Amino acid sequence: MSISTINELEAAHLRLDRGSSRWRLKAACAGTEDPEIFFGDPRADHSDALALCGQCPVRQQCLNDAIESGVRDGIRGGLTEEQLCEIVEFREGDRANLERVRATLTGTHRPQLTEPEKRSVVRVAIESGISIDTWAATLAIGYKAAAKRRRKATTQLAVIPASMRREERALAAELCSAGVTTLGVAA
Repeated sequence: MSISTINELEAAHLRLDRGSSRWRLKAACAGTEDPEIFFGDPRADHSDALALCGQCPVRQQCLNDAIESGVRDGIRGGLTEEQLCEIVEFREGDRANLERVRATLTGTHRPQLTEPEKRSVVRVAIESGISIDTWAATLAIGYKAAAKRRRKATTQLAVIPASMRREERALAAELCSAGVTTLGVAA
């Protein structure tokens, strides 16, 4: 591949000039003849681009870079534009108060939850094996809204801070060891 092709891909597909960009040279898309497969109509079939991303050795770096930079156009990190837009960016101020999440999931208190706390409730409940019907009722949402929150929670796993994910996993393990399978009720 020529230097000019790499430069074109860099400009057209990645458009970023922050930090080290050496990982981009390892990207599966760096060798593509047609970078346009990653762009175009968001409703178009991007199966070729997504297949290429699926085997990319730097897919996670690409996704992290897209999230950090706010780039939402094209296929990035194996996600479509629509999926990228659905990912909630987590800022330090958006951290969930896990004590409030614990209180909600154990049924000891029903505080008014913030959106980050609701997202955390969903992720912890899923990991703890609490049924969707149960946590949906706790959040006072219907099954369709719960299914949508479950999909978003799954997508968000790749982008939430590692420290927050560890804390959520620890809470889920604590709930499992206490036998909490329905909110506030030990099995």
